[in-house]
Amino acid sequence: MPDPAPGPLHLVQSLANTLSADPQTDLLSTREEAAAWLRAAGLLAAEAGLSNSEHAALLRLRESVRDVLAAHAGGRDDAEATARLTKALAEGRLVVIVDPDSTVRLASAARSSYPGIVAAFAVAIADSAAGGTWLHL
Repeated sequence: MPDPAPGPLHLVQSLANTLSADPQTDLLSTREEAAAWLRAAGLLAAEAGLSNSEHAALLRLRESVRDVLAAHAGGRDDAEATARLTKALAEGRLVVIVDPDSTVRLASAARSSYPGIVAAFAVAIADSAAGGTWLHL
C-alpha cells in the first residue's frame, strides 16, 4: 500500500485505493459496500444510502480519478481522463460560500447527499492542487 497522501489528498487516494489489482478487492462493488465505505469515510450519514445511479456515478468518479492519477504517475497528460473527471466532479454543484467573518470556502449547493459526497472530493482535489500536491499522488 502506498504512503498516505498529505492533507486533503488523502481522501482522493482512499477513493482510488478502494479497487486493487486483485479483482476480488473492490470496496465499492455493491451499493451497500459503497455506502458503508462512504459512511466510514465520514461522507454519508448513517441513515442515507445510494441509489443505483449514484452508485454507478461513484464508480465512474473513482475510475476517472484513477485514470488521471495514472497519467500523473506516468508523467503524461490524458485529456480524455481529465474531461471525465471534470464531468464527474460537476455533480458536486460547488458554490463559493462567504461566511459572516469573511471566511471563504467551497461547498455543495445541492440538498441531496450524493452531490455533497462529490463536492468533498472536488474540494479535496482543489485544495491539494492549490497546495501543490495534486500532481504528486
